[in-house]
Amino acid sequence: MSIDAPKIEVMIPTFNEEGQIREAIENAGQVGPVFVLDSLSKDRTREVAGEQGATVVEHPFENFSRQKNWGLENLPFKGDWVLVMDADERVTPALAEELRRIAADPSALSGYLINQIVIFMGCRIRFGGIFPKRKLMFFRRGQARYEDRTVHEGVVCHGKVGRCRAPMLHVRRETVHEFIAKHIRFADLESDQLIRAQFGEEAPDRLRPLASRGPGRGDSLPRIPWRPVMRFLDMYILKLGFLDGRAGWHLASLMSTYEYMTLLMYREKLEKQLVRDGPRQTTA
Repeated sequence: MSIDAPKIEVMIPTFNEEGQIREAIENAGQVGPVFVLDSLSKDRTREVAGEQGATVVEHPFENFSRQKNWGLENLPFKGDWVLVMDADERVTPALAEELRRIAADPSALSGYLINQIVIFMGCRIRFGGIFPKRKLMFFRRGQARYEDRTVHEGVVCHGKVGRCRAPMLHVRRETVHEFIAKHIRFADLESDQLIRAQFGEEAPDRLRPLASRGPGRGDSLPRIPWRPVMRFLDMYILKLGFLDGRAGWHLASLMSTYEYMTLLMYREKLEKQLVRDGPRQTTA
């Protein structure tokens, strides 16, 4: 790395984020130069990002992990560190200072987990299994990549991983229509993933356990038709989501609806595949 190269660069994957990307770039700019990796958005995401001074690169979307890995391998990064964040995530001033301090430390670890404070319907979500929620988002360039999963991808980091003290904000400002549209997309991708696991094309133990998000999803969803109800009870009752008031109720309801959409799409795709290919040996 040259002496003038930035120590930290930011990658923001996008698809139809016109309403969020301006603020996201302004916010991320306090950390370092911003690269927007766009999945051929149908709105003005690319134009707005360019106006804000970000480097915009288009690449057709295949799945979340492959998109991010493509960016890590092909974007013209010059620094030693990469922060990967979504368009609805915001770096707090304390986190920006901490990331700069880490990047300047030659003895820093290979990657760092960042805790997220989720803002939903204008309220901070403290319960429902949402907080604390740590993601590996900051790592040395070339030391991490995303596991090859369709959705809810995790990061595999080569080397020791630490934790940042300062949090990142995850500001959910979508309308109900936007929230549901986004999760229909997630449900479609996740049901594809479940079909592959059902027929041994993806290791089942890499899917998430019940009522969790992120890497490690369990393959129990197809076998539990009442899973949407369990998702709601887990978030709202067992994990005290009711203490978040109205926002906690709505979030638990929407996430249980997401489970239901995923289950329905899985069943629909399974029936079509069985009609097309006939009965096949599935994984245990």
